[in-house]
This record gives sequence, structure tokens and C-alpha cells, in this order.
Amino acid sequence: MAYKDKIKEKEWSKQYYIKNREKILKRIKKFYIDNIEKKIEYNNQYYINNKDKILEQHKKYRQKNGEQISEAQSKYHKTDKHKLIRKQWNKTEKGKAHNQRGDCKRRIREKLLINTLTADEWVEILKQYKFRCAYCGKEFTLFDRETRDHVIPISKGGDNVKENIVPACRSCNSRKGNNFKKRK
Repeated sequence: MAYKDKIKEKEWSKQYYIKNREKILKRIKKFYIDNIEKKIEYNNQYYINNKDKILEQHKKYRQKNGEQISEAQSKYHKTDKHKLIRKQWNKTEKGKAHNQRGDCKRRIREKLLINTLTADEWVEILKQYKFRCAYCGKEFTLFDRETRDHVIPISKGGDNVKENIVPACRSCNSRKGNNFKKRK
């Protein structure tokens, strides 16, 4: 096929697509719906057969574009869209089951904890930190109450004992999550 013929064919294809866009998209969507199980099976099998290769490609891509990925993720997580999607997912059966498993795991971990912290010890800890957050130093108020933060998180094997508890404002405690963090 000559170069001019290829250009003509390309132009014809473009014009055809513009004229029949809706019909083409319907056909593609129908094909996708009819063959989704085959596609999923193919993708799963491909992943199983090429797992090392795929993971290596992902690793190289992350090394090359790490800053852009982090920036995009950070930007996305600050949007309301992220919260809305998470809220909707939590209402689905998968979301409910996931949350229930997490709650169950937490309760089991708490039952296995050494739990010797008393109310008097908690007040002592608050006095020791002068009723301020152990991380940012912000004074607690009626509207921004103190929370008990485990220095070594429960999920990482920390216990509910005086030596492992510090007062923290809600934002610091939430931001810290299940990471270790040094106190002021």
C-alpha cells in the first residue's frame, strides 16, 4: 500500500469515527460487557505468569516517577472526591465486610493486650505533659479534647500501660496513625 493510500485510509477512518461515534462506542461497550469475564481471567493468568516482570516494571516506574506519583496521590487524598468515594465504598458489602474484619482484629488484639492503665495514671500523664499534646504542644480545650495515643501502636504490639501512653490532640493522633513517633 502506497503512502498516499495510507493517509487517505487514515483520514477516511477518522471521518467514519466522527460520523458513527455513538454506534462504535455502543459496540465496544457491548463487546466489553460480553467478554469481561474472559478479560479478567486473561489478566489474572497474565499476572500469574509474568508477576516478576510486572513488579520489576512497576518498581522502575516508581523510581523514575516517584515524586510525581506522591504529589498526585497527596493532591487526590486532599480532595472531597476521595472522601466521597471512600464513603460510598464503606456502604457496599465489600466495604462493610472489610471494616468489620478490621474491627474484629482490633478487638482481638485489645483482648491480648496488657491493660493496666488506670484513670489515676491517665491524670498523672496529663499533669506530666501539663495538659498539652505530646507532639505539637497544643493546650487541650473543651472543643479540642485530649486522646490517648499509644507510642508503640497496638497494631505493632504496644500495650495499654502507663509507659506506652501519651496525651495527643486528635489531629496529631490521627496523623500519626500506626507509626512510631518521637515525643517532644
